[in-house]
Amino acid sequence: MNNTDSGKQAHLAKIQASLIGHGALVILVALIAGVMLGFSLVEGIRLWPILDISMAIPGSDHGWKVAHSGGIMNGILVIVVAISLSRITLSNTQLSWIYWLFVCTAWGNTIFYWFGNFSMNRGLSVVANRFGEGDIYGAIAYIVVAPVMVLTIIGCAMLIKAGFKDAQKAP
Repeated sequence: MNNTDSGKQAHLAKIQASLIGHGALVILVALIAGVMLGFSLVEGIRLWPILDISMAIPGSDHGWKVAHSGGIMNGILVIVVAISLSRITLSNTQLSWIYWLFVCTAWGNTIFYWFGNFSMNRGLSVVANRFGEGDIYGAIAYIVVAPVMVLTIIGCAMLIKAGFKDAQKAP
């Protein structure tokens, strides 16, 4: 292995480790959303036998469910991408692009789920839609997630291209 190969391997290892860290952190945030879902469903902070506080939990049952399950799926996506990177041929530049595209995907979607949950219109637009009026939470959710959708498609396209290109070269 020459210096170029060892440099590329080090870059790949750093990218993979960081993506796994981001994926796990996004999953942790999603697990917190799961706790909030539980509190929302029982209409309070109920941790028997320690706490039993009746209160309205901000957001909706639906929004917390989406933040929980969607966040877990995004975290898993980023970890799977990280693991997959060692199976395909990418340049250091492509690896860096994949890294940032999927970090933006994970955190952009996390922001969307949380702010969309607090918005009146689920964060699906800046203005009113069939779910409700536009508000600051919906605007933040939408403005963050709109470009993330494009970034995710670009990241997937890069992985598709590299995967099929390497498959054609395989014996």
